[in-house]
Amino acid sequence: MPYMILLFVIALGGGYAYHQVTVSGLEGQVVQLEANNKTLKENQVQLELAVNTAQASLKAAEENAKKQGEAMNKLTLANNELAREKSNYMKVFKDHNLTRLARAKPGMIETRINNGTEKVFRMLEDDTKELMDIDNTPPADGMQPDAKAVMGTEGTTDNPTGTTDSNGNRESPITNLSTASTG
Repeated sequence: MPYMILLFVIALGGGYAYHQVTVSGLEGQVVQLEANNKTLKENQVQLELAVNTAQASLKAAEENAKKQGEAMNKLTLANNELAREKSNYMKVFKDHNLTRLARAKPGMIETRINNGTEKVFRMLEDDTKELMDIDNTPPADGMQPDAKAVMGTEGTTDNPTGTTDSNGNRESPITNLSTASTG
């Protein structure tokens, strides 16, 4: 009987050891699975964010493509209209012999050419007026760039050869040369 008790205790100890090894192995697997679950959830959140970002980018790209398509259609229509106008103007030049007409009626052609040239120059001036206004905007310190180069440290001019115009404004020698050459 002592052997049976010993055998029973050994079997009980073996069963307990097996149970402990198995349970600790399973607990290790549970911990590993929980860590994997946490990682997968974090990856899912990141993937959902990436998908949302990609969808927003795709939507923005589609909107830009639509806007570009509309702009291209407008440009195509404008180009077609300009091509029609060019065709009409070229037809006028083709149908009329301007050299013969200029020789026959020089006063009429000269007046029309001069008026057309004046109109083109006026349109060009109107188109560039905005750019000229930007160039003429005074800087924040109130001094014109040319005035900065001419002014000395005490505020006097370093250019004694300049003259004063009828309004009392100081003229540079370059202005004097241009008015002298025209007069």
